[in-house]
Parts: sequence; structure tokens; C-alpha cells
Amino acid sequence: MSDSVPAHLARYASLLDDYEAFAAALSRPLPQTLALNPLRAHPTRLLELFGDQLSLTSIPWSADAWRLAATDRPGRLWGYSAGLYTIQEEASLLPARLLDATPGHRVLDLCAAPGNKTAHLAIAVGNRGTVIANDLKMPRLQALHDLCRRMGLVNISVTAHDGAVYPVADGQFDRVLVDAPCTSEGKAQRGYLRASSTRFRSFICGQQRALLQRALDLCRPGGRIVYSTCTFAPEENEAVVSHVLEASNGRLRALPPPVRVPGASPGLAAFEDSRFHPDLVHAQRLWPHRTGTGGFFAILLERCDAPAADGPPAPLQALQPAASSLLGDGFRRFDIPNEALEGLRLVKGGRSLRLLAEDHAPPADIRLEAVGLECAQYGDNRARLTTGGLLYFGPAARRNVIDLDGEALERWRRREVQPLTGGGLRDVTPGAVLIRHAGLTQGSGLLRKDSHGCYLLESQYPKAWATPSGS
Repeated sequence: MSDSVPAHLARYASLLDDYEAFAAALSRPLPQTLALNPLRAHPTRLLELFGDQLSLTSIPWSADAWRLAATDRPGRLWGYSAGLYTIQEEASLLPARLLDATPGHRVLDLCAAPGNKTAHLAIAVGNRGTVIANDLKMPRLQALHDLCRRMGLVNISVTAHDGAVYPVADGQFDRVLVDAPCTSEGKAQRGYLRASSTRFRSFICGQQRALLQRALDLCRPGGRIVYSTCTFAPEENEAVVSHVLEASNGRLRALPPPVRVPGASPGLAAFEDSRFHPDLVHAQRLWPHRTGTGGFFAILLERCDAPAADGPPAPLQALQPAASSLLGDGFRRFDIPNEALEGLRLVKGGRSLRLLAEDHAPPADIRLEAVGLECAQYGDNRARLTTGGLLYFGPAARRNVIDLDGEALERWRRREVQPLTGGGLRDVTPGAVLIRHAGLTQGSGLLRKDSHGCYLLESQYPKAWATPSGS
């Protein structure tokens, strides 16, 4: 037996006839995955733009996603800040694929941080309707705000409640994701090698059971749930699902997966002194040496009891509307047609204007931390389009747009001031300008003239995204 595996993972030798391969896989770097944002680009366009800068290997089980080489740095490329793709671990693509949300479904992600899975679900329902991203600790969802800004997502509301007692009426969602907190054993390739205490494992298993039970109640009859973790531990996987299946009195069943990862193993029938519900055969266990991914567990479940008798509809949240005319200055500056707001509405959030799908309808009784996409900041009854707003509305702009070549774009991303020649400034006047590259919106700048009458472009690329000089 390999002595390179931490003791708390060595107990899985009894499950693997290729244990040495498992041990060897844990010492290899975990490849990143790039997943396309179809709201921003087509797969062929992405390959045209970045095929010579990234080693993109297609993933057969997940369309529009590619494995990357260990030396690739996709987060440093302009396509990342322009929202053309997300970067994550391949296994984390599975829950959204299993859940198979489609336009019209109401979706709840009970444990949403950091938000990549929520983003995939929001795209799956067409960037319309209602997706709720919840996490117990609000700071963990900050990354989701950035995802919405970059990717143009307008159908997500963010909440910060304990998912195990999520405070809305039952049966309101067609799809529920429980990507449960866990001991993270499957992240061993990323350095998560510390063993969890027996006390913590007992606590987390209780949390996992409570989350899955609450998901069952929140899901409508006929709706579907995905339970997933990034741990190998049967106590947190098969045992949790078995417990809820057996306690459901026939209200819940597992389904064969519509998507199967090549090399994935079925769920366990037994481990040590425990035996598990026969439905666990439909689960997928991703062992790194067999799938080439991080360790993962996922299972698709269906609430299968009969619908309750019709009663009054569940109450919905009242959102404070804002007049679309507040965007008038920005729309006129860039000659953005009012049709760009079709299917959308504006709501107020502090000093922000939030862009929201017209049919987005979060349930009552929850505290909304944020809704939709921050598209503008306003005061004195005037509004200024933010980077998120410009990325969203930019494709429709027809005036005060500057197209930068690759070198000029990188200077802009480093927030450098740079001179511009008049030849590329057709329909452009000094003041706020929209930046494009390769025909794709990047953000904004400020065009001004110096004392010699030469045009200078000041970058308004977000400081948090800026590329350091010399990198």
C-alpha cells in the first residue's frame, strides 16, 4: 500500500482494486476547466480567439467545456473579464448537468458559494425566470456578484439563510441543488489533506441530512434535486442519501443520471458496517484516477409523491421598481436603443440600479441580499452605467465606441493612459466611451484632449481586475 496517501484516505483501499493508481493521482496537479458562457460567445468563436493561447481539450460529457493544461492562465486573458467563460474544476460541472434545468423552471441553489454552479443554472433557464442563490455566510457569495457582472446574469436573487431551515413555503421550486458543505476530501490534489475530526464529521453529516430533507420539502412534486459533495466519505454521501430516502416514506426516489462522467463508479452498496439504499446505484462517484477529475459524488433525485390539493399561490417578494428613464443619459451617450430593455426591468438597491429579468419572482419570507445585475449607480435622479451595465448593453451600442487592438487593449487593462489617433474615432466625442476588442464589449474609458489637442484614453477598467504592469 502506498505510504504517500494520508491515513484518513487510506481507508478507501478496501473499495479500490486499483488503489495504487488512486494514490498516485492524488500527487498530480488537478487540471482546470474552462466552461463557455453562451450568452457572450459561440464555441467556434472562443476557439478562434483563444485556441493559440490555451490548450483546450474538449470534455465529451459536457458540451462547451474544455480541459486546460497546467501551464494555462485563462484568468489573465481578456476573455475572462469580458465574461466569455468561467474557470472551475471539471467535476463541479456535473451537478448543473444532472439537474437539467430548462426555461420556465424555478431553481434554488441551497449552498451556492462561490457561485459557478448557480451561474450555470441561471444560463440553463435562459437568463430569465427565477434562480435563488443561497448560502449561510454572505461573504462567501461575493464571487457570485462578480460572476453576474462579468457574465451578464439578470435572473438571480441572493439570500443568506441557513438552508436547513430555509424560510419559504414548501413546494415552490422545480429544481433544487444541494452542493453540501463537506470534509472536502476530494480536493486532496489541491492541498486539502488534513483529516477531519470525528466530532466535525458527525456535525457535518447532520447538516447534510437536514439540507437534503429541506430540499425535498422545498421541491414541488415531480421536481428534481441533485445532492453532491466533493468528498469520498460514504458517511457524507451514500449514508446521507440513504437516510433521507428511507425517511421520505416513498416521497423521494433516485433516478438514472442523464449524464454520466466516463470512468465514474456507481454509488456504494455498503461500506464497513453500513449498508445503503439500493437506489444509490444511480449515484456517480468520481475517483480522480478513473475520471481525471477531483473527487466528487453526485446523485439525481425526484420528489415523486402526488401534488397537494390546489391552495392559494405562495406569496412573492415585492421589489422596489425604478423607472427605465433613469438610464436615459447612458443610453443616449452610446445610442443604445430602448429595445435593449425588452424582457427586463429595473429595481432599486441602495444607490444602485439593478437589472432584473421581467419574470423574476423570488418568494416572500426571505431576506434578499441582492437581486439581478448592478447596471448603474445613481444620485440626484441621474444614473451612470457601471461596468456590468456596459458589458450587458454594450453589444447594442452604436456611438462613442472605440475598438482597440490587442496591444492597446492590454494597456487599457493595465489602466494606463494612452494616446489615440483620430482615424479610429468615428462617431466618438470626448467623454465616456465604450471599449471593444474583436467586436466584443470590454468595459469603459474616458476620452479627453490634452493641451496639444491630442486624444488620450483613460482606462476605467475595474481596479480589482487590472493586470499589473509587466505581467
